[in-house]
Amino acid sequence: MFARFFHLCRKSHWRQLIRRSTWYEARLSLRRIHKDRRARWHLINLGFILLLPVFFLAYLVVLLKSGAIFLLPFAIPAVWWIRRNNKRSEPMHITPQPEPLKPAEVTQEQRERLCTFLGELGLFYAVMLDRAGSELVVQQKKLPPDIEIISRRTHIDLLRHTGIWDKILPADREAVMIADGHWDQPMIRRVSLAMEPYRLIRWLLRVDSYLPLVGRQSEGNFALAHEMVLVPEKLLRTREFVTTEDLDLALHGAREYFYRCLAESIHRGYRTLNNKEASQWAADVATRLSGRQHEDLTIGAKLVSEADADEIAWTITHSHTRMTFLNLITGFLNGARTLPLRFSLLKPEPEPAPAASS
Repeated sequence: MFARFFHLCRKSHWRQLIRRSTWYEARLSLRRIHKDRRARWHLINLGFILLLPVFFLAYLVVLLKSGAIFLLPFAIPAVWWIRRNNKRSEPMHITPQPEPLKPAEVTQEQRERLCTFLGELGLFYAVMLDRAGSELVVQQKKLPPDIEIISRRTHIDLLRHTGIWDKILPADREAVMIADGHWDQPMIRRVSLAMEPYRLIRWLLRVDSYLPLVGRQSEGNFALAHEMVLVPEKLLRTREFVTTEDLDLALHGAREYFYRCLAESIHRGYRTLNNKEASQWAADVATRLSGRQHEDLTIGAKLVSEADADEIAWTITHSHTRMTFLNLITGFLNGARTLPLRFSLLKPEPEPAPAASS
């Protein structure tokens, strides 16, 4: 009981309640509650989180009425001590056990270099996305004649002040210097593709504590980019980084969605392959999971087998972007790849060669 109540003291509990994605995912589960046990368990867990403060208050009332509240200062240290000893104790094994596999050690210096790189890259993405959002507003809405657009000037000053201006390639500098309202639609769409890597950087640097699954993530919001333009220190000064386990879990989830949607796309004939084995694999996966409400992956409130062609294509692109970016981060961490010296969205530099293994 005390362990549950201790959870109320954690910031993660209250962050989960005020997080927009929590309620977006709850709405998706509510639409599937009648046919998917995973949705039911998700809503049950969310309901318990919501009721936990009520249970805590009721429990305090009972303690006050019974007089046992005076024992609480002694009970809390005792419970903490018991839990601490239980974590330390290990089960006894009669037969020898193999050594557990440990992930590669990452030095503090490597993490700090990567945090610095991602902070600057994230701010560059934020500036470009903020400009793309501003361009959409200017082109879609008529502004009063006395309103001056200052996005271009603000962005250039920010990039120069942080030293990022000298690290971006000429094509991107030229795009930032174009007069406000003069980006064409292809330029806006191309820059908007950075929304997923930008959100991943926010999660990697712990600016955002939660990363939704590909199929349960809401559409990109340009306000996320504008936030960092106003307070760039959130990205530039952070030295926190996700754990290796969280990184591996996110990469695994992206792979699951990519290959599941790819199999569905091949099976429906949206993509053609000359490889018979790959075609047979896609048919087997799609047939086995078709209509399985409790097993198939979901895109929004639909199963992958129920999604239309556009939804499947979008999820393939989204999951592939996440998978590629997280693979790069893993390569930077384990030393298989070197950090780029320049940033670009419009004209990427040649990918650096893998580091030579010793």
